[in-house]
Amino acid sequence: MGRLLKKFSKGRAFTLIELLVVIAIIAILIGLLLPAVQKVREAAARTQCSDNLKNIALAVHNFNDSYKVVPPVEGSHLNQGIGNPYASTYKSPTGTTGTIFYYILPFIEQKNLYNLANGNSMNQQMQGLTVPIYLCPSDPSVANAGVYGGCGVMNGPAVQRNNFGSCNYAANVAVFEPRGTKPIQVSMPDGTSNTVMFAERYRNCSPDGPHGGGCTLPAWAWNTIVNGGDPWSSPTFGADQDGIWQMGADQAQYSYNNLAFQAGPSPQACDWHLTQGGHDAGMVIAMGDGSVRVVNQGVSTQTWVWACSPSDGNPLPNDWNQ
Repeated sequence: MGRLLKKFSKGRAFTLIELLVVIAIIAILIGLLLPAVQKVREAAARTQCSDNLKNIALAVHNFNDSYKVVPPVEGSHLNQGIGNPYASTYKSPTGTTGTIFYYILPFIEQKNLYNLANGNSMNQQMQGLTVPIYLCPSDPSVANAGVYGGCGVMNGPAVQRNNFGSCNYAANVAVFEPRGTKPIQVSMPDGTSNTVMFAERYRNCSPDGPHGGGCTLPAWAWNTIVNGGDPWSSPTFGADQDGIWQMGADQAQYSYNNLAFQAGPSPQACDWHLTQGGHDAGMVIAMGDGSVRVVNQGVSTQTWVWACSPSDGNPLPNDWNQ
């Protein structure tokens, strides 16, 4: 009996070949599983990004209900400015100086942050503060950037300054006209369901970074009308290259290089003239009616321009709904 038990207690060891086969099978299973996990993570990130844009768009509608106009993309409470001919017309309906992302803070449960600014989004009290709803987890440029916006050049090398919170979303300047906003329906005569209000944008996409200077722009609180700066400094799109404060009534520009936008570009390939999102499938946008959708990256430049133009009278072609 003892010999029998001893015989059965002895297990046969794996051979080297069998062990390699098992390892190979595990490696194949992992290789099949990883893409699925990545797709699930991207879907979750895209959902969060869509939810953020939804809340931002609804905040604009709530602002409109309170003030009877949409918030300006940038505004001032005084005749401030940097010597531009429109300085006296950039009037904020709230009597404060800031950006659209500052004006909607009370409508995204950030009233305390709004009050902290004391009427100016670029108050020093606002430095180093980010707003989670303004950040998208799919942005690959954050590895080159961090979470705060702003940079400067001092004795050659670029150094961080100002440190206002970065932003992953951009407001359409043609809708939120800084020289005098209008009620939401009047701001988009082509129809709120046919006009883009917000699009995605990398946190670190400017001529200075991530290619060299290390700047983290745009910043959600940066007001170029009062404090200067070019379009890549502010969380906007559609201004001409000279800046929002020099933008004429018919100078909105939405795309360059025959591209509507960039879907999932590497940080090094980021083009600040365009909007860009971290989703390969396309661009997540918020429309004027508060709806959120993903625009296919194959949409034509002309279609994108028409969708961003609130009053050109052009119907959107079929590729808009593909």
